[in-house]
Amino acid sequence: MEELLEVTRKQLRFQKIISALLAVIIVMLLVAGTMFARQMNQMTTAMNEAVEKLQDIDVEGINDAISSTQAMLESVDEFSAAVDQVTDRVKDFDTWMSGIFGN
Repeated sequence: MEELLEVTRKQLRFQKIISALLAVIIVMLLVAGTMFARQMNQMTTAMNEAVEKLQDIDVEGINDAISSTQAMLESVDEFSAAVDQVTDRVKDFDTWMSGIFGN
């Protein structure tokens, strides 16, 4: 009978240790869950701020600037073509003058 009581006490001691470890694990999970929830709230706040800033961007202004830049580039292309024509005419004139003077 004494041996049975000793075995029962050992089992009870192990059960207490296991219960204490389980309680510690539960507390750690609760702390981790709370920290995770706070991080998620911070991330949500940051995302909301980012969305607000993105909504403040003047997309139409950017599109107008791009259109203006494209128009300017087209104008530069036209100017470059005109310069090329003048260069060709100067070369033709130079060739004609060389032909007259025999150079």
